[in-house]
Amino acid sequence: MFFLLSGEGVSDMGSGKGKAGVNEADDFLPGPMAVIVDQVVDTRLKYSMFDASCCGFVSEVDVASRAGELKAAKKKLRLPGKRQAKETRYFFNTARVLSRIASDEAKQREDDVIAVLFRDSDGTASAGRGLWEDKWQSITDGFDEEEFTRGVPMVPKPKSEAWLICALKKTAYQNCMALEDRSGNDNSPKSLKKELAAILGKEITPELLCEEVRNKLNINKIKMSSFKAFRDRLEAVIDAE
Repeated sequence: MFFLLSGEGVSDMGSGKGKAGVNEADDFLPGPMAVIVDQVVDTRLKYSMFDASCCGFVSEVDVASRAGELKAAKKKLRLPGKRQAKETRYFFNTARVLSRIASDEAKQREDDVIAVLFRDSDGTASAGRGLWEDKWQSITDGFDEEEFTRGVPMVPKPKSEAWLICALKKTAYQNCMALEDRSGNDNSPKSLKKELAAILGKEITPELLCEEVRNKLNINKIKMSSFKAFRDRLEAVIDAE
C-alpha cells in the first residue's frame, strides 16, 4: 500500500525538493498535515508510512500542470454561486488529476495507492457550513468522476490552524467545534493564524508545526466534524484494502 499526498504548501502537506512528479523518501519534506495522515495510518496499520517508505508527495503545481488533459465531466456539478462555482470546479478537477496520477503510480508499483488531497475550506464565518460541504463534495465527486475509489479529501474547517489550535491551546481539545465557525480569513481581527502564533509564542515554521504535531497532537481527542470526516474516510479506504 502506497500513500500519495498533495496539498497547498509547505505549511500543510509539505513539499518536494523541486523534482517534477512524485517525490518520496528524502525528496519529500513532510508538513504537519502529512504527519497527521501518518498518525491515522499508524493507528490503523501499526506502522508509520514514513518509516516504511510507502508515501510520496505531488505538488499543487505538478497537479495543475496536467489539468489540460481533462475532458468534459460526465457529472454535472452543483454550482451555488459564480465565485464559489469556480472554486468548486477547481477542487473537482484537482481531485480528477490526482486520481490519474495515483492510478499511474498504482500501475507502476503494482500496488494499491491511496490519494489524500488537502485543501483548506477558508471562507468567512458568514459563509457557513455550506462552503465546507461544497468543497468536500467537489473533491469526492472528482475522485468518483475518475472511478478512483481510494481518494480521501482532507479539508479542515475553516483551515488547518483550527485543528492545530484545538490540540495546542491551553485548554486543549475543549470546545473545539467552535473553532470551525471561525473565519478563515487571515486578515480577520480574530485570525486563526495569529492565534496559533500566539499560542506557540514564536515564529511559525513548517518544522516547528511538525514537531508540535508529533509531540502534542492526539488524533483520538480531536472532536471536530471536519477532522472526523477526514479520519473516517481515510480509515474506511485503508480498511477496504
